[in-house]
Amino acid sequence: MKAILWDEEKGAWFDYDLENGKKNQEFYPSNLTPLWAGCFSDPAVVDKVLKYLEDNQILTYQHGIPTSLRNTGQQWDFPNAWAPLQDLVIRGLAKSPSPRTQKVVFQLAQNWIRTNFDVYSRKSAMYEKYDINNGGQPGGGGEYEVQEGFGWTNGVALMLLDCYGDRLSSGAQTAVLLPHCLTAALLLSALPH
Repeated sequence: MKAILWDEEKGAWFDYDLENGKKNQEFYPSNLTPLWAGCFSDPAVVDKVLKYLEDNQILTYQHGIPTSLRNTGQQWDFPNAWAPLQDLVIRGLAKSPSPRTQKVVFQLAQNWIRTNFDVYSRKSAMYEKYDINNGGQPGGGGEYEVQEGFGWTNGVALMLLDCYGDRLSSGAQTAVLLPHCLTAALLLSALPH
């Protein structure tokens, strides 16, 4: 993984294109999967990954981490954000003991929870993906309509509430109320319609 996929200069792991004999250096959160999986030995890798996110301006998105930076109209591209990819980046970065990185991790968790909460407050549903370019609306693109009540969206939200719920806020409500309101929303959205 280190010899073929890791790019020391960029600070991420990239898929290797066998046909063209080079790395695909497009931004995807999945480029950080080895961080999430703990497939590295140098602790400085986490700081390099954080710089990779900064260099690609990923931390400027307030509604979640984009699935890619390519706006193709497909569901696994910009402006969509998917819960499993939020989890991958957040839990990967959370491995760092650095206070600066922990601050970024919390902000990423806050952004994702706030997006889920804001959309649920307007639509009374949790969604499989969110459009982070449009104030956190349900996502779109691809071959089918956006799905409601997705297990991984609910699961990631519950995990973030478990880890950071004592500090999260919705912006309009206190930190104490947000976990209870969103937990109730998650439970309700899991019920059959």
